[in-house]
Formats: sequence, C-alpha cells, structure tokens
Amino acid sequence: MENCQLPFANHGHVILADPSPILFYPISSTEVRCLVDVPGQKVPSIANGEMAKYLKTIVAPQIPPELHDAFISAIDNGNIRTMPNKSLPADPYPTPGALLMGDAFNMHHPLTGGGMTLALSDIVVLQDLLKPLRNLHDAASLCKYL
Repeated sequence: MENCQLPFANHGHVILADPSPILFYPISSTEVRCLVDVPGQKVPSIANGEMAKYLKTIVAPQIPPELHDAFISAIDNGNIRTMPNKSLPADPYPTPGALLMGDAFNMHHPLTGGGMTLALSDIVVLQDLLKPLRNLHDAASLCKYL
C-alpha cells in the first residue's frame, strides 16, 4: 500500500480479524505491506477477481479506517501477490560442512515472525552441542555428532 500512515508510526500492526489475522508493517517511508492470511485449501483466484472480491468484502471492513482507502487502492491497482504457506517440520538431512538453522531448517508461519527467534535459539542449542568437541575440522565426524 502506498501513501498511507499506520495508526502508530514505525510499528507493525496485527488485526485480529475474522476469519484470520491481518498484518500491516512499514517497508519504506511511503509504503506499508499488508499480509492477509486466507484460510482454506484453495486460494481465491487473482485472475478472475475472486481474491479482490474477498479482500474488499471480508477483509476491508475490518481494517483501521486510516488504512482503508490505501488498501482498496492497492487492490484496484492489482498489487496483490499470493504466497502459499505450509508446515515444514524439521527433517535433518546431514550434509558435511553445512548446517541448516532457523526457517531454513524448520519453517514457521510468516505472520508470527518467529523465524529470527528460531534462528537465535538454534545458535544457543548449537553452541551447547559444540562445547564438548575439541576438533571442529573433521566435517564427517562433526556431521555425525550433530
């Protein structure tokens, strides 16, 4: 969304809407990104206008009034992109010399913003795991250990 002000400048906003949360956050001095969680197995089609109709009839009435016009304008301008969301549980696949951490290893829903916290938590766990080791140069043994 362009040329709009969030109710609390420079802060992300989560709207606990029905049927799912809506997230707004600034990405530049003039732009705000909006993430809408659309529940269900099948995403409404952008091409045939189903998504625009869903956003205007279900989502728009629930967002703060100061964002409404910019939200509708972004829809009318075709600034809609979809990103599938799925569960990606951790599934270790040891590769000597490489270690997946954070969202690369165990994806979390982008709305929760848990990926960075997960990465930092993984670093603490890795630090504790590596403490007893004296030789970190043997990649095959290190991979097997981890």
